[in-house]
Amino acid sequence: MTALSEGTRTEVLAALRGRLERAGIETAASEAETLLLHALGVSRATFWCEPGAKLSAEEAATLESLASRRERRVPLQQLIGSVGFHEIILCVESGVFIPRSETETLVGSVLEALGPAAAAGGGRLLDLGAGAGGISLALLTALPSWTGVAVDHSPMAVSLSDKNAALNGLGSRFQALEGDFIAAAAATAAAAGGGATPAAAVWGVTPYDLLVSNPPYIPSGTLAGLMPEVRDHDPHEALDGGADGLDAYRAIARLLPAILRRDGLLALEIGEDQADAILSIMGSGLEAPQVRRDLAGRPRVILGTWRGGVA
Repeated sequence: MTALSEGTRTEVLAALRGRLERAGIETAASEAETLLLHALGVSRATFWCEPGAKLSAEEAATLESLASRRERRVPLQQLIGSVGFHEIILCVESGVFIPRSETETLVGSVLEALGPAAAAGGGRLLDLGAGAGGISLALLTALPSWTGVAVDHSPMAVSLSDKNAALNGLGSRFQALEGDFIAAAAATAAAAGGGATPAAAVWGVTPYDLLVSNPPYIPSGTLAGLMPEVRDHDPHEALDGGADGLDAYRAIARLLPAILRRDGLLALEIGEDQADAILSIMGSGLEAPQVRRDLAGRPRVILGTWRGGVA
């Protein structure tokens, strides 16, 4: 018998919190409650209406499995199978990058930059390296007259994006496509005369009104120092940004003339020390660029109007 199979709900909750704290999980209190509610299959209100109730053998076994995996630093989102992101709920699956709260800064920054008129006026957005589709689906929820395309090189991510679009009632305005934008940029650079992107067909009709991306931006040499939840469970290719962390931004800069219309909006998530370097990569074609900070005060988003024109 473990402590998670003994005592009342509140006693089990305290025992679970202690286990997570000893495992080095900073948010042990909130995560313990989340895991216990999930194991019981009840709401927080229902739980606290009967704090003295005992767990059934099945509930205790389910909780023990969840606790053991979380102690091994399997991400909470994977254990629960979903995550709240901005105004939507996303399914989460192993092998696809997990959307995190920092990226909500990107969504909020885009909506602020577009303004209320954009929600009614309509437009088309492109999300490069979309993962589970969180950015584009959150934006489409807030922009009911817009349509969007999400591109990811992973078939698993494409499938999950489609699933999340259906879950949030956005299937008719959303398309997930398989494609590697970094490889496409390299092909563009190698093509005689540059200009049009050889792989542009995989992204639908270009140019778009809005380009968003949370690309891989962790320098290769620092990946080993990431939190276990990220390092060991997120796809390596969704994290590794090359030697200086900027390879994906260079690729996006090469593609911009072909995929973003003149006067379109570019919005990118960035690492906290990368703003100056990325602005330099984007060059003078990005007008009035802004750097937005996340809730922790770290530089998190670059956005601006693209004036480079269509090649």
